[in-house]
Amino acid sequence: MPDPTAVSPSQDSLQRSKSLLLDQLEQHVQRNTGNRLQRTLRAPLRLPTSKALEKYCRMTGSTCKLQARLFWDEHMNVVFPEIVSCFLYRYGFFEPDLTRIVIHSVNPGDVVFDIGTHFGYYSLLASHLVGLQGQVHSFEPTQHTYEVVRSNVSTKGNVKLNNVAAWSETTQLKFKDYGMTMSAFNSLYEAKLEDAVAKKLQPTEYTVSAISIDEYVETNRLKPTFIKIDAENAEHDILLGMKRTLNDIRPLVTLEVGDVKAGNYKDSASAVRLLIQHGYRAKEWKDNRLCDHSPTSSYLHTNLLFVPE
Repeated sequence: MPDPTAVSPSQDSLQRSKSLLLDQLEQHVQRNTGNRLQRTLRAPLRLPTSKALEKYCRMTGSTCKLQARLFWDEHMNVVFPEIVSCFLYRYGFFEPDLTRIVIHSVNPGDVVFDIGTHFGYYSLLASHLVGLQGQVHSFEPTQHTYEVVRSNVSTKGNVKLNNVAAWSETTQLKFKDYGMTMSAFNSLYEAKLEDAVAKKLQPTEYTVSAISIDEYVETNRLKPTFIKIDAENAEHDILLGMKRTLNDIRPLVTLEVGDVKAGNYKDSASAVRLLIQHGYRAKEWKDNRLCDHSPTSSYLHTNLLFVPE
């Protein structure tokens, strides 16, 4: 009689693959530890030259397109001196805890939604994890940012890129575009920046199409297994537009949290409460594993995983 606790060969192979990927990530994370001299010694050419290029671009107000080599040996287009691009080019990863959560949670054949795709780091990682039998649906409303992410995912047959915003309903919305250099902060609301920094920016405003995740799921007859949300203060609005998905399909959800200042939007704690009300349990990556998270009234920047009860 088969042992019910035994791990199947396919499961064993999957775990080895995930362990290898996590090991590759940790090697790259180590490059970003220690003081500046220690980091420079680990990358004696890449770090100082990229610092010099970043400084030149900022001084001249110019941008420069480069290719970053990611920790799983894939390349993606990035744009200096944009903050995420600089980090990816130097170290090959971004947001290590969320990256660990994605590797831990996404499996071959899964259907992943990447809401707030930016230049496509998580879409590329998800594409690698789900394989040819899986799907990645990416949502990026910003015009110039969309062109960069399209250059990164256009050859991926398992990625569908949508030039729309996810929202509480299907509509048209005014969007604030802070330019290529500050594109990580583009938002339907004000930039997630301190007032002293935000006041120096002059965003371009234009109308973007928006769709609710519930409508997108129904129209495309999808059953997402994992949804990543990073939408610069619009997280609560997006969750309001995916109530049926949360109640009926029960995907895993990651949520960027972190309150820089108050505004005409719901704070991170409100988004966390909404997911808990839908029967989800909050988790965080801590001590090299997923641990239960105790909700708080305010948040510094991090990413949480929500698992259906």
